[in-house]
Amino acid sequence: MAPIDTAVSKIDGIVESAMSATGVPGVAVAVVFHDQVVFAKGYGVRTVGQPEKIDTDTVFQLGSMSKPVSSTAVAALVGKGVIKWSDPVHPYAPNLVFSDPWVTDHVTFADLFSHRTGLPGAVGDSLEVAGYTRDHILQRLRYVPLNPFRATYGYTNFGTTAGGDAAAKAAGVSFEDMMDRQLFQPAGMTSTSARYADFLARPDRATIHARIDGAWVPGPPRMPDAQAPAGGVSSNIKDMATWMRLQLAGGQLAGQQIVAEDALAATHTPQILIGPSTAPDAPGAFYGLGWIVDVNDLGYMRWVHSGAFTNGAATTVQLLPKEQLGVVVLTNGQPIGLAEGVADDIIDDLVKGAPTQDWLKHWVDHFAPEFIPDPSLAAPPANPTSAQPDDAYTGSYANDFYGTVEVTDGPAGLSLVEGPAKVTYPLTHFDGNTFIYFPSVGIPNKPAPMEFTMGPDGKASAINIGDADGAGLGTLTRT
Repeated sequence: MAPIDTAVSKIDGIVESAMSATGVPGVAVAVVFHDQVVFAKGYGVRTVGQPEKIDTDTVFQLGSMSKPVSSTAVAALVGKGVIKWSDPVHPYAPNLVFSDPWVTDHVTFADLFSHRTGLPGAVGDSLEVAGYTRDHILQRLRYVPLNPFRATYGYTNFGTTAGGDAAAKAAGVSFEDMMDRQLFQPAGMTSTSARYADFLARPDRATIHARIDGAWVPGPPRMPDAQAPAGGVSSNIKDMATWMRLQLAGGQLAGQQIVAEDALAATHTPQILIGPSTAPDAPGAFYGLGWIVDVNDLGYMRWVHSGAFTNGAATTVQLLPKEQLGVVVLTNGQPIGLAEGVADDIIDDLVKGAPTQDWLKHWVDHFAPEFIPDPSLAAPPANPTSAQPDDAYTGSYANDFYGTVEVTDGPAGLSLVEGPAKVTYPLTHFDGNTFIYFPSVGIPNKPAPMEFTMGPDGKASAINIGDADGAGLGTLTRT
C-alpha cells in the first residue's frame, strides 16, 4: 500500500480533472481504510444552473448499486434464521411463477440475487417504464422463456427484485420496511431509503442530469419504486461510508454485529461466471449475491458494483477486502465513465502510489457505445417505400407479457402508447411498414424500430416493438 495521506491528498485533483473533462455537474467520494473514513467530500452542484453545492449530506439515487445494499439487508434476515440463501422462494412468494414449473419450485434466494435463474437480461424493464407496478411485473415473468437454469448468467433487475420482495414477504413486512429494520436503522444510515418519496423529501438531494447535444441538463425524474431492491435505494456519501465499513468488518459496526458474518460472507462468494475472460491472462469475473466478485488489473481481489440511470445518475463502489480498503463514488450525471474512472484512479494511488493507466479515458470509451445510435437507423433509405394510410396501423395490440398497447393517430401523426402510464412515443416513418421511435428519455437521439405486419385486409395484424427486454416477446397481435 502507498502512504494513505499522500494518496488521499490527490483525490481533489482526480475528481476536479474528471469533472472538467466530462462536465458532470456533481460528485461525492468517500474512502474507508481499516474501518476509518479517511476521506469524504462533495464536489460541484446539485442542479446545473443553481448555486446549491454537493456536500457529504447530499442524497443521490444509487441505481444498481442498490443490489449489494439490498443483499446486505437480506443477509441480516439469513443471519437471524428467517430464511436461508438456499431456500426456495416459492413458499414465501406463491405468485412468483416461471415458465418452467421445475424452476418455479426450485429457484432460491441465491439464484435470484446472483442472476442465474435463466431470466434474460433487462426483462421487465420496459414494463416498469410503461408504469406497471412491481407486483404486475413479477406476475408477468411467468410468460418469459428461460435460458438454462443455474448455467446462464443474465443480469436482470426484476430477478433481484423478486428475491428482495420474497425475502420481505418471509419477514412479514414490505421490502422498504425490511430495509429500514434490517439495515438502515441498526447501522445508523439515517439518510438512506428504498422509497422514492423519501428521496424527494430530502432537501439536500442531487438532481439527475443527462447530456443532451453536449450540454448537461436536468433529466426527467427516475422513479424506481417498482424495482426498489435492484435500483431504488438513495443515500449520501456518509451512509455509504458506514455501509462500506460494515462490509469490510464482517457485518460489524463499532463492535456491534449488525449482520451475521457468515450470511454476509455468502454475498461475497462467487455464484456464477459472468463471462469468459477477455484475454488469455485476464481473470474471469463472477457474480456473488448482489456483488461482482473479481480480480482487478492490479491483481487484488475485490467486490465491486456500479449503478446507472440513463436519465442521469452513475455510481460505483469498490472494496478490496484483504487491504481493508473501500472507495465509493456517487454522481448526478448519466453513466459516461466518470464514476468508475475516478474510483480506479483513487485505487491506483492508494495501492500503487500512481495511476497505472488513463482510467477516465478507458471508462469513457467503454460507455460511449451506449449512446451511439444504430447506424442502420441513422437515416431512412434514399428511396423508402411509402407507408400505408395511418388508419391501416391504428388500433390495439397485445400479448400476455406487454399487455395492451395502442397505436393512435393525432395531428402530429402516429404514436405508440404503452401501459398504465400512457407513455407516448411519436412514430416516424422509416421504410415501408417500419417506423422508428425514441424509447430512452436519457438518450433522445437513439431510435428503435417498430415494424407492422400487414394482414390480407390491408390492416396491420401485428406489431414488433423490438426486444428491449431480451425475452423475444416484442411481437403483439391486433386485438
